[in-house]
Amino acid sequence: MAVYAATLIFSVHVVLGQSTPRLSEGSKPVIRSTSRLVVVPTLVRTISGELATDLDAGLFRLTDNGIEQKVSVERMENEPLAIVVLMQTGGAASNYLQNYRKLDSTLEHVLGSSTRKVALVTFDSRPEQIWPFPDRVDALYYFLRRPENGDHGAAILDAVNCAIGLLQLQPPNFRRIIILLSQVQDLGSTAHAEDVVKRLAESGTTVYSLTFSPEEKPVDRHLMKPVRADASHGNALLRDTASFSSFGPVLKAMRESTAAELAALSGGEQGQFQDEADLESKFSILTDDFHHGYTLSFYPTSDEAGLHNVAVRVLEENPSLRVTARGIYWVDEPSAER
Repeated sequence: MAVYAATLIFSVHVVLGQSTPRLSEGSKPVIRSTSRLVVVPTLVRTISGELATDLDAGLFRLTDNGIEQKVSVERMENEPLAIVVLMQTGGAASNYLQNYRKLDSTLEHVLGSSTRKVALVTFDSRPEQIWPFPDRVDALYYFLRRPENGDHGAAILDAVNCAIGLLQLQPPNFRRIIILLSQVQDLGSTAHAEDVVKRLAESGTTVYSLTFSPEEKPVDRHLMKPVRADASHGNALLRDTASFSSFGPVLKAMRESTAAELAALSGGEQGQFQDEADLESKFSILTDDFHHGYTLSFYPTSDEAGLHNVAVRVLEENPSLRVTARGIYWVDEPSAER
């Protein structure tokens, strides 16, 4: 979820109910106290892939930039969900669109009885068709099952940027989730990777990535729309990487596997699928992820501006437990006093 910031401003012309001499507007002292609650969705699995759902809260340890924090732990139970399905229709996606014929019923099964809002964004060399959380999902589900072929682009970062914008308009108590159906690497985005990572960290959005099989299939160009003249032929991942030096390792990983890195940074999971049955099987894993994990939260002991790295571990005699958790959050520079 998001990093919540509350700023309390106290005028000191009243102290303990006693009045003091009135100060001019330009000389009123102001005390600012900032408190940020960071929420970290967390999953714990055994080596065989089963969820560990009965762990004692005292077993969890969380660090923020290497410093251990005092953490609260709760079980995820029927949290309201805001979900954006990002579906690539360009590039190699034309070979996989037939696998989405049951995606509406599969998604409903995953969501169960949870309160939810669902949006859909299709993309090729840019975000194309957008259904921004409609009241009725009939038309959305129709296009979910019958997507149209796009051009040869795969602007994953641009699509994720669009989805984050949609999610930030939703109620703050809704858990924000992106389900990304795409190839592995970005192709043609104009958004810069560091900007997308920053927005991902600020918004507390979790990305679940399901990518096409790495085996290449020939693309039938007769089924593809021509690429637009304004589509980027470069890749924003390769530009201006020095402008945010702390993002170096992140940018390198994003170049190699954009979809998987977005999932890893946000605390989601990544899988690959080959056909309709395989996709349905991978989707079933999300049922446990959405409903049976843990919610860790803490108030950071440091308000250092910039990207913060979060690490979660479990104190358990069995070393085979695997923890998946949100790995980053962002703190803005303090605003200058006027």
